[in-house]
Amino acid sequence: MIRRVILTLVIIYGFLIGFGVSTIITINKALPPADRLEEYIVAGVSKVYDRKGKLIHEFYEEARTIVPLENIPKTLIKTTIVIEDKNFYSHCGIDLWAIARATICNVLNLRTVQGASTITQQLARNLCLTMTKSTLRKIKEIVLAFRIERTYSKDEILELYFNQIYYGNGAYGVEAAAQRYFGKHIEKLTIAECATLISIPKYPEKYNPYSAPEKVVERRNFILSVMAEKGIIAQAEKEKAQKTKLEVVQKSTFKGNYFIEEIRKWATEKYGPELLYMGGLSIYTTLDAELQERAEKVIASGIERVEEKYKYKKEDTLNPLQTALITIDVRTGAILAEVGGREFVKSMFNRAVQALRQPGSAFKPFTWIAALASDKFNAASIVEDAPISIRLITGQIYSPVNYDGEFFGPITLREGIAHSRNLVAVRLIQEIGPEQVVGYARRMGITSTLDPVIALSLGSSSVTLIDIVSAFSTMGNQGIRTIPYMIEKITDKENVLLYRNQPVRQQVLSPQLAYIMTNLLQSVLNEGTGVGARAKGFYYPCAGKTGTTDNYNDAWFIGYTPSLACGVWFGFDQRKRIGRKATSAEVALPTWTDFMISATEALHSPYEEFFVPEGLAWKTICKKCGRVATSSTKETRKEVFIKGTEPTDYCSGIHRKKL
Repeated sequence: MIRRVILTLVIIYGFLIGFGVSTIITINKALPPADRLEEYIVAGVSKVYDRKGKLIHEFYEEARTIVPLENIPKTLIKTTIVIEDKNFYSHCGIDLWAIARATICNVLNLRTVQGASTITQQLARNLCLTMTKSTLRKIKEIVLAFRIERTYSKDEILELYFNQIYYGNGAYGVEAAAQRYFGKHIEKLTIAECATLISIPKYPEKYNPYSAPEKVVERRNFILSVMAEKGIIAQAEKEKAQKTKLEVVQKSTFKGNYFIEEIRKWATEKYGPELLYMGGLSIYTTLDAELQERAEKVIASGIERVEEKYKYKKEDTLNPLQTALITIDVRTGAILAEVGGREFVKSMFNRAVQALRQPGSAFKPFTWIAALASDKFNAASIVEDAPISIRLITGQIYSPVNYDGEFFGPITLREGIAHSRNLVAVRLIQEIGPEQVVGYARRMGITSTLDPVIALSLGSSSVTLIDIVSAFSTMGNQGIRTIPYMIEKITDKENVLLYRNQPVRQQVLSPQLAYIMTNLLQSVLNEGTGVGARAKGFYYPCAGKTGTTDNYNDAWFIGYTPSLACGVWFGFDQRKRIGRKATSAEVALPTWTDFMISATEALHSPYEEFFVPEGLAWKTICKKCGRVATSSTKETRKEVFIKGTEPTDYCSGIHRKKL
């Protein structure tokens, strides 16, 4: 009987041992090779910089920057070992004494109050295993810890550990944590800052310097006491460090979410998500972080102003008023600031680059350009601002009107654009042909579909904000078209150049034609529908155009200085009227003006006039008839022409009156 019991026990124990050995062998085969563990932490953070080199965003699966062990302060290393694994240099991957001590403590307390994982086990768990607690995971952890100890020296294990451990708020490794919380490299940390970092990994959520600073200070001061007790720092150093106020770098208030999302989409399409999120790229953009922050503030106050003016109900959250702003460098096409909507978290749709909307009268400059480029018109040409009815090929009668319901009678092209006279625009496009207007709009930068119809002159075809801003900048850039862009260059983690933007510059208008149109558009701000910008205090030389759709669904203002072009749009995604008589002068222009005042201040922009090319002629003309003024002419203006196209007839003094 006894023999049978002994034999049975031997068989059972043999089976258990065999099963255990078999399990360990199976687990061992499934685990990654220990000599390739470095590969698990080389995933780099791709960093995005603004045009001045300021870090504005990071793309990563885990925020991590690798540093050698010798860069890490000795106090941090020694204290971490004391706190996490005091027998680190003597065990072979697991600490049997620590396991026994923890087991007894946990049994006595009837719950887990003490852990026994070594630094090597923590490294194994963080690198290759899940954080789910289970017996199988613990066995895997122990097996991998033994293999790590056989493959690496103790210092190599420490280096792997310090570059892997999680310090909360997306920071993996001591260098990423040092920069995240203190804005400095790890080797520059003070004793108090080192103790703060040591406080975090045990419970990153509990000891969060941003949300629980009091708990962090309490834990930090305890660790400082341990450091002094173990002789790692002097007593005086401990007392000084414990009195130190916890000061962490505040999380950036920079947003720029719409711009960053465009960067993400572009980089993902070009390089794939793996390289973007794990490749350690450096992406140098055109964005000006200060201008971006100012743009977002201006947009927020603009929305509030319009909603208050037109008495919007706050509960209308399903289709709120939207807006967009984009500003570019006139000479290069570099995008300096971009706002694609009121709240990125609620709508990622970028209205600055994706939304196709009718531009209303903001499209009129393309009609004027086409007219001036023909041999039929100059800036002093007289066109009737009077009622008109046109029979379309469909048989319908098209009878456009002016937004104010009035008619000015015969007026010059300058007055027609300054006061945004619809009937002048219609007569111009009827005379030169819609195809000519389409052609000039295309060459200047409009890429969306344009229907060659009479109503095109009043903005019947939809465009994007970025296109129309770019097209306007062509006029401010002496007729040279540039392609808007957002990335200057990209380098990999070895600083090897992967991409550099090649600026596109194409002369699409003569400098003379571009200047004359710019000069006409200056009248919009100086005496026409955009005069509110001057009343608000923006006095820089500037050209621009208001744009309001017939039903007040869209409000635009596009304008430019010699160096900066900016466009602002307001409207609803699900189209409806912004408000009764909600013209662009009331809705979009104030926000545009606020931004331009702020932007020129931030950029320290000099007072700069538009460049005047050769080949121009100036004549004093009669404002009523457009002919050369005489001594008896009552209302005169100095007008600009391409040499050879200036008027030669003299004012007779007999003029038709306003209708």
